Amino acid sequence: MRRFALYVVCTLWVASALCVQGAPDVELSGLLDVYMGYNFNNPPSSANGTNQNVVRAFDQRSGSLTLSLLEVTLKRNPEPVGFTLTLTTGKTADLVHYNPGEDKFKLFQQAYITTSVGNWTVDVGKFVTALGAEVIESSANDNYSRSLPFVYAIPFYHTGIRASTSLGSGWGLQAMLVNGWDITEENNGKKSFHLALNYASDRLSFIQNILTGDEAIAPASGARTVWDTVLFYTMGADKVGVNFDYGEDKSVSAKWLGYAVYYRRALSKGRAIALRYSYLDDQDGFRTGVVQKLSEFTVTYEYPIGSSISRFEVRFDSSNQPFFLNDAGAATKKQQMTVVYSQVYRF
Repeated sequence: MRRFALYVVCTLWVASALCVQGAPDVELSGLLDVYMGYNFNNPPSSANGTNQNVVRAFDQRSGSLTLSLLEVTLKRNPEPVGFTLTLTTGKTADLVHYNPGEDKFKLFQQAYITTSVGNWTVDVGKFVTALGAEVIESSANDNYSRSLPFVYAIPFYHTGIRASTSLGSGWGLQAMLVNGWDITEENNGKKSFHLALNYASDRLSFIQNILTGDEAIAPASGARTVWDTVLFYTMGADKVGVNFDYGEDKSVSAKWLGYAVYYRRALSKGRAIALRYSYLDDQDGFRTGVVQKLSEFTVTYEYPIGSSISRFEVRFDSSNQPFFLNDAGAATKKQQMTVVYSQVYRF
C-alpha cells in the first residue's frame, strides 16, 4: 500500500509539474480502471497466488473490488525530438512485469524518445508490443477481459529501437531491434528482430507481424519466432475481426497456435455489444505449463457514463485437461464461468 501511494504521488507530481511550468506542447492523458467479478467455480482468494481466474491476463480476482490500472501518459510530438512516458500502477502493472527483476520497472510501462530521420519515425526506449489485436488498456479493446492469444501467444513490451514509415496509399512499414520478450535489461546478450507490414483505410485495417530472436538463457539456444496477423473490417455499426498467431521456440522444441474472432455492434447512445471467441493449442505445454487445448467465449455489454466506460461481461473458458480451480483451490475443473463489472474513467 505504501508503494502504491508513492507511485500515485510521483505520477501526479510529474503531471502537475509539466502543466504548471507551461508545456503547452505536452499532451496529458490517463485512465483509472477498476472491476469486480465472480467465478462460479468459487476458488478461494488464497488459491494459486493471486490468480483465481485462470487464463486471465489482468482480471484475475473473484469476489472483490480490484484496482486494475492507474495510468498517466505524457507525450510530446517530435519537433524535432519528442517523447512518450506512460506511468502505471495497480495489479495490471504487476502482471505486465511478470519476469523476475522486472518489477522495479513497472512504474514505466513506456518510456521512449522519438525523432524523425528522413521519412522514418524512430523511437528509442521501452514501448508496448506491436503484436496482437488487443492492448493493455481495457478501454481501447472491445471486451474487458483479454483473449487467449493476448495472454499466451505474444509478449507485452520490448526495449530497444523502433522505426516506422509510410509507404503511401494507406500502407506502412515498421521494424524493431529489441532486447527480447518482456524484459527491460538484456538477459542473454542476444537481440530479437521485428518486422511489420500494415494497411489502414476507412473500413479495413491489416497488420502482419513477425518477431524472431533467441530468448533462451545459456547453455540453451534457439530462436523464438511468432507470426501474428490482425485483420478488422468495419461496415456501418458492425465491426468484425480476426487475430491469428503461430509461435515456435527452438530452444525447447515447442510450438503453439492461437486465434481470436471478434464481432462488435454499435448501439444507440454510445452503447455497444461485443462478442469474442478465442482458442489456443499449447501442443507442448510451453506457454501454459500443460499440454492442452483452451477456448473461451465472451459477451460484453458496454455503455458510457460521462467520461467513463462501464462494461458487464460474461465469459466461459474451457480446456480438454483439468486446468481450472475448484472451491478448494485445486486444478480439477475443465471449465470456468465468470461475470465481471468494470468501470474505466478516462481523462
